[in-house]
Formats: sequence, structure tokens, C-alpha cells
Amino acid sequence: MPTRRLTVRAPLRFDAVRAELDVPAEFPTEVLAEAEQAAAAPVLPAYDATDVPLVTVDPPGSRDLDQALHLAARPGGGFRVSYAIADVAAFVRPGGAIDTEARRRTQTLYSPDLRTPLHPPELGEGAASLLPDQVRPAVLWRIDLDPAGEVAAVDVRRALVRSRAQLDYPGLQAALDSGTAPEPVALLPRVGELRTALAR
Repeated sequence: MPTRRLTVRAPLRFDAVRAELDVPAEFPTEVLAEAEQAAAAPVLPAYDATDVPLVTVDPPGSRDLDQALHLAARPGGGFRVSYAIADVAAFVRPGGAIDTEARRRTQTLYSPDLRTPLHPPELGEGAASLLPDQVRPAVLWRIDLDPAGEVAAVDVRRALVRSRAQLDYPGLQAALDSGTAPEPVALLPRVGELRTALAR
């Protein structure tokens, strides 16, 4: 089969693509103002789960940390998987400026040259982000697995959480490969193997 060589003579214009697709750029002033107010006065849950030593795992340098986890062995066998997702609803008033803008954007969009976030950085990379050693509102799943990895019980509730560390994918993979992964995620390969076997 003949091959063709493609030569790009002009820089790629991702801004032109975004303009054509009507990707939002800056946040409106009223959205930024509401985000600043919301960051200072979130609606916090009463349940305190800050004793769970959660960690986040994201690309290196990330600031929008919206998920955290912790895996532990259960007495008598099995595992407990604690999974937290940032509770942005604690900061967003239904029908308000942030809510309206988020519905317009629908999701965070990733381009090769930049990220177009769903929520203002004041929230997504600040007050609502599960940054290490910060108490944050989250939705917390506690999933108990039996020794074979089958789900035995699930509890979901809004809770205050506190991440202990910000891990990144390459660093965590290297630690798992060398057997030096920190306690909150050391059981990840074993639990993954069990869940994979059950899915076959």
C-alpha cells in the first residue's frame, strides 16, 4: 500500500477549533463572584469521616482533585473500599449563576493545549478540590467486599473528608510495581485481581 507524508506548514490552531465548536472561554463575572462567596460559606455535612486516610490519584501537577480512595483489610476477611468524590453541590445553589454556567458547559473539556473547566478554579481547584490536609465536603461510599471480592454491603452518605496525600499515576504505578505503595492503596492490585476474576 502506498504511503503519503503529511507536512504541517502552519501551527495547529486549537483556539480556532474551540471557537468553531463554541467552547466557553472565561467564566462570566457573576459566576466568579458567586464562586468566591460559595467558597467562603459551603453547606457542610454533619457526618465526619476525616479519620479515613484517603489519598487522591491524578495526573502530575493536577489541582482539580475530585476523587479519593482508601482500601483496607476487614477483620475476619475481605476488604473495605472507601471512595470519596468532591461534593460540589455543597457550593452550588440550584438555579444560581454557577449552576447555570455548569449546565451550559456540561463537562470539563480537554484540548492538547489547555483544559476548559466545568467549574470556576475558585471551586474546582480550590475550595471543592480534595487537596491534601484540607477538610472538604464529599460524597463517601464505603463498600465492603467479602474475601472473594463480592460486594457484601454499601453505605453512601455526604461526609467531611480529609485527603492525606496527592499521588500521581506514574509514581503510584512505580510504587505498586516495587511493592512500596502507601497503605491506603497497597491492596489495590489484590482487590483489582479479585474484581477482574469476578467479571470474567
